[in-house]
Amino acid sequence: MSLAWPRSAILRAVMSPRDGDFLCGGWVWDPVLRELSHYRRARKGWEEKPEAAERLRPVRSITWRRWSQAPMQTATGQPMPSRLSRIVIAYEGGGDLTINENDRECAEKLARAVAGTYGLAVVEEGAPGGRRPGTVPARDEMGRLVYRSGRTEVVLDEAAGEIVETRSKRPFGKSRRRTRTTEVRRLELTYEVRGPLEEFTVWALVGPEEERLPLAGYEGYEGWADPQEWRDFARELGRRLGVEVRA
Repeated sequence: MSLAWPRSAILRAVMSPRDGDFLCGGWVWDPVLRELSHYRRARKGWEEKPEAAERLRPVRSITWRRWSQAPMQTATGQPMPSRLSRIVIAYEGGGDLTINENDRECAEKLARAVAGTYGLAVVEEGAPGGRRPGTVPARDEMGRLVYRSGRTEVVLDEAAGEIVETRSKRPFGKSRRRTRTTEVRRLELTYEVRGPLEEFTVWALVGPEEERLPLAGYEGYEGWADPQEWRDFARELGRRLGVEVRA
């Protein structure tokens, strides 16, 4: 956890808080005074004075950012966490309060507690620099959409009206199955986070049992891909196939 308090931050002396006063991770939120404080651990309990405290002004928005990055080190050689989290509390009159809290469960509690006091919704975003477009797949020279994962390859050939799924077998050989695009009931866009990685996948649900076939996907560090670009991609693909899209 680290703090980036504005110059208006006010440090105050109070009695050492009890465990029940804490929202999580050293954070105390007073919804009456609208004051946010952070305390350090002491040998027994907590320090009497907060490390920092801020009485919030009227708040315009609260944004909770979550993202991941490749493992890095500080200038002193200390490892930096790969999964990061930041709360940005924007004031109506300008300026903001930035809180770097990498304990995501705690960060969510903190963001929602403050937002609830002001009657606001928490805006969830990715990396601070903004999400980057360009992660949706391009078609090959024959206009086909090709998806590869492990030993499986799925090719959507709209001109031929078919989806070809090829699986490599050990130690040799391949199995190949063809499905007509007319058997596609609908498309689904899913999003998952596994450790530091996020994954977008567009699935075709085919046949009466609605078997799922992956048509397109992306995997990379969390918080950098643009979800709207993937929603638009899935909707356009659904339009071309003439089916419903659930994104």
